[in-house]
Amino acid sequence: MQRAARFAWLLSLPWLCAGTSDPGVLLELDRDHYQVRARDLASGAEGPSLRVVLGSPAHPTPSGNFPLRVIVRNPGWIPGATARSYGAHSVAPSSRGPLGVGKIPFAESGEIALHGGANPLLLGKPVSLGCARATDEDLLRLFDWLEERHAIGDPVADAGGELRQYFRRPARVSVR
Repeated sequence: MQRAARFAWLLSLPWLCAGTSDPGVLLELDRDHYQVRARDLASGAEGPSLRVVLGSPAHPTPSGNFPLRVIVRNPGWIPGATARSYGAHSVAPSSRGPLGVGKIPFAESGEIALHGGANPLLLGKPVSLGCARATDEDLLRLFDWLEERHAIGDPVADAGGELRQYFRRPARVSVR
């Protein structure tokens, strides 16, 4: 992470310095039902529910709890080894790339994310290389909800053209 982006991220985390006990926001990814549900743990408010595509049996979406640190709008894409073996090439930052309008990386892995760009005909199917894919419209509804909950800060542009919004409140995704 660039120095300016790291500093912006630290400044956006008032809960680190203020001693609050904000439980934050939770995204629950239910692999059995191909669904992500959002919840504000402080107020109990339910957020949007998103139907998703998940990882294939050969490339399953990992289970566990993962901290969320950033939302990336207009993400670029660098294909992994499997995608490259199918002939994929890197894509510059854009809302029209394979990751759609944005992504929320699972902080521990960095390679796995909830992202846009899903073909609506594939929702509810295990066909990705491990990521959870939502439609762009649903992902934007989630981003709007996170902004309403003051869970994310203002967008910060990076040198490559991506826009990053750092979480201001504790956030995690629970994949079961």
